[in-house]
Amino acid sequence: MQGLETQKYHPSFALQTFIDTYWSLQNSSSKSILIPIVPDGCMDLVYQKRQWMLVGAMSESKIMPIEAGDDAFGIRFRPSVLPQLLHIEAHILTDRIVPLAEVSPSLHYQLDRYGSDEAQKVILLDALFESLCKATAFHQPILDLVDHITLHQGVRTMRDLENYAKLSSRQIERLFKHFIGYTPKKFCTILRFFTVFKEVIKNDISNFSAIAYDFGYCDQSHFNKEFKKFSQFFPTHEIMSVFYKTKASFHPTIR
Repeated sequence: MQGLETQKYHPSFALQTFIDTYWSLQNSSSKSILIPIVPDGCMDLVYQKRQWMLVGAMSESKIMPIEAGDDAFGIRFRPSVLPQLLHIEAHILTDRIVPLAEVSPSLHYQLDRYGSDEAQKVILLDALFESLCKATAFHQPILDLVDHITLHQGVRTMRDLENYAKLSSRQIERLFKHFIGYTPKKFCTILRFFTVFKEVIKNDISNFSAIAYDFGYCDQSHFNKEFKKFSQFFPTHEIMSVFYKTKASFHPTIR
């Protein structure tokens, strides 16, 4: 899309379990551009309009306006990671965007010191979050459950999760509410949709029926209903191609 510049950066190897990607957007056009943010179970820290914001896990698509000449920089954390780093309950922030300073003044202070050069910022952020993650005692069962659901592309039942984690459904429900922000069923639904969504965008797939059946949707209408709910745009829309097909690059490392 003319005027929209996007960039993604891989985190360091040590952080790939915890951070999905660093990303940036810049609107160099003279018009506002609406960006659809599709739910993926992740939480983000976003710097826009000179302020760091915490974006909770979304249960439906949100439209993010990028005004003419505006830009944004974000850190997308893998599911359950940010609540553990900040010692907060994820469900309190589901579908909410709040100033980071209200949730974690100390992290806001540390992030606010970094300049505008993206490559340098990513290097400094890697160092900061490597230190924070090393000092955090992560809850391994929820990390394992997220990996298990991701591996199976969201196609998991509660019985599957109980058998895998050797936990009761009540225990699993409690873990997901606290660390992710919604129920295991909702998380699986979102992960399944987002996996299909990426496949459609990446490969320019036009036959939605075939891919819907491949990922366990009972029929085309079921898939269409979820696509409308979770994206608000069709996969063939230009903005989808520009934003979601952007590949992450490896940033330089200070030796």
